Order: sequence, then C-alpha cells, then structure tokens
Amino acid sequence: MTTPDHPPQEVESPCVRICMIDPGHDFCVGCWRTLQEISDWHRYTPSQKLALLARLEDRRIACSVIN
Repeated sequence: MTTPDHPPQEVESPCVRICMIDPGHDFCVGCWRTLQEISDWHRYTPSQKLALLARLEDRRIACSVIN
C-alpha cells in the first residue's frame, strides 16, 4: 500500500535525459536537481525521494516565475 506513512519501495528518478547544469542556479535544467541531489539519489530512502520530488516541483515553479 502507498500512503504518506508507507511510501512505495521504489521511486522513479526524475531524470529526463536532458543533463545540463544551469550555471546561474547550479541545478540540472532537465530534472531540476543539484549535482549533490543527483549523486545522492541512490542513497535516499523512498520517503526522502518523495520529499525531494516535491521540492523539485517547487523549484521548477519558482524558476518559471522568475524567467
């Protein structure tokens, strides 16, 4: 069962194979993760991955408002 208390065992990576770091923001323009987040992804728990995915969406929205 998948609920906030019981996240899925596997959370798919947000990578979309557009790998380019934006020098002005230090995150990938494809998946919105920082280099540290990209390199740490495989060590995150499912809950940590879901939390990061939520932050990535906030980051994407914030950057689209600025540009």
